[in-house]
Amino acid sequence: MAEDDKGSGSAEHSALVAELRASVLANTTGEKQQRLLAKLHDFENAAATSSFGEHVKALVEEAEEDTATIAPFLSRLSSLLP
Repeated sequence: MAEDDKGSGSAEHSALVAELRASVLANTTGEKQQRLLAKLHDFENAAATSSFGEHVKALVEEAEEDTATIAPFLSRLSSLLP
């Protein structure tokens, strides 16, 4: 990523995380919500790490049972994978 793109990429990542968090909170409860929020937290904190792709996959895999929660975001998440 070019130096100029880092700021907008960070803003896009933050916006995606905020939207995902709102969707998880609105569409899940209990243990499932807690697991998704934990994976989302890991994803959020891994943005600039070499394990970022693994965290994207983990979040998607965790949400597979309840895909309606993150379905609107799957294409955006997929575009983040290397």
